[in-house]
Amino acid sequence: MPKNLWKNRQKKTSQKNRSSGTNGTLFQRLYESRPAMMATSVAIAIVLWFVISIAIYPTTPRTLHHVPLKVEIAGTSAEENGLSVIDYDVQDVTVQIEGNRSKVGNIDANNLTATAVVENVTSAGTKKLSITVSGNENEQFNVKSISPATVNVTFDKIETYTFEIKASAPNLTFADGCVLDEENFACTPSTIDVTGPQQQLNQVAYCVAETQQKEQLSASKILTTDTLLFYNEAGTQVDSTDFTYDVAAFSLEVPVLYQKTMDITYQITNAPANFDLEALKKRLNLSEQQITLAAPNTSMEEMSEFNIGSVALRDIDLNYSNDFVVNVPDDYVNQSGFSTVTLALDSTDLVKKDFVISDIGVVNAPATYNFNVLTQQLKVSIIGPADVMETLDASDLTANVDLLSYSTQAGAVDGDTVTFNYTPTITCSKYNTVWATGDYRVAVQGVRTSGNPTVNSEQTQSDLSENSNH
Repeated sequence: MPKNLWKNRQKKTSQKNRSSGTNGTLFQRLYESRPAMMATSVAIAIVLWFVISIAIYPTTPRTLHHVPLKVEIAGTSAEENGLSVIDYDVQDVTVQIEGNRSKVGNIDANNLTATAVVENVTSAGTKKLSITVSGNENEQFNVKSISPATVNVTFDKIETYTFEIKASAPNLTFADGCVLDEENFACTPSTIDVTGPQQQLNQVAYCVAETQQKEQLSASKILTTDTLLFYNEAGTQVDSTDFTYDVAAFSLEVPVLYQKTMDITYQITNAPANFDLEALKKRLNLSEQQITLAAPNTSMEEMSEFNIGSVALRDIDLNYSNDFVVNVPDDYVNQSGFSTVTLALDSTDLVKKDFVISDIGVVNAPATYNFNVLTQQLKVSIIGPADVMETLDASDLTANVDLLSYSTQAGAVDGDTVTFNYTPTITCSKYNTVWATGDYRVAVQGVRTSGNPTVNSEQTQSDLSENSNH
């Protein structure tokens, strides 16, 4: 063999041995490095675990939260009975599912739907229903658990009721002398149709259109509001969340009245001219001393008192008490809260005694007749202070027939003679604090005076009336 060829062979063999030695050193270093050995072991273990899991445990559980709940009644007994879903207390559930490992791993809450099982619901009320869970796109899995497993669903019929609307403005104030006319404080519209659950509508007794506007008023005004509140008989507000109605705004007519407080007064009639009315009024007590009235205008500005009526002196006995009805004009409002006022006599230290009066005369008679009292004596009852009554005598009393305001009836006239009964005025010239109580009549006869021709009864009546007006 040539010498050069041998040398070349030796050179190539030497290079090959050196290359092989380098590779062996790299692997040797890797296996001799502890971290590298651990990482390799973990990777191999994971791969083996995955392979074994798929082979031995092909299914796996998965828990999903906030799966939305639906309550549907289409085609159920609830729908057949005219019921609707009003409310339910569960909005979403937590569900644990189990299925093919490669399938369930891709399922989330949006792929599932929880549904209430509506069965045998035939009447209104709150029902406890079970819950089922299904996939939205035919996902294959088994449901292991649902939490919560039931839902409380309220069913009711939807009805429409009509209610009257009251007006309310609790924050309004009024200027001095002004007040709200509550009777005419009203809302437009005055009624409203409300649709909602029947059981809730049955609780409503009335509804109120209310404004929270703050303002001081001195004249009538119209306010608007969009607030409508519902109340039961006890005045407790009813939840109206499920109510619907078409009206968006309400007009509140706020009428303002002008107010005035006045003293209550009365008159005593048919009293003798010398009688002390003020002394008697001190003994007469009113159940109410003042009254407050309101009117839509300023017509009361000139009024200084409110008169309830009159009482005849002869009607006041020791036990006198009379109720006067408070009558006010149609456009006035009595704001005092009472409709009658009682006038009563305090009879302390008063005494009543009977006397026979013989002094009976005629005054203010027309000149066309000569009048005489046919009644010779009159028995009367007199009331007065005890000390006065001890010394009072019948001779102190006079009965006068005052014809100033008398007009006789046609049937009382007979030719030149007229005869009638009349109530005399009983007076006491000695004392001005005593009075006669009771209804008394005396017979009076008049004869036409000479020089006055006889006329028919109608003309006689006219003459008497004409004279009585002078």
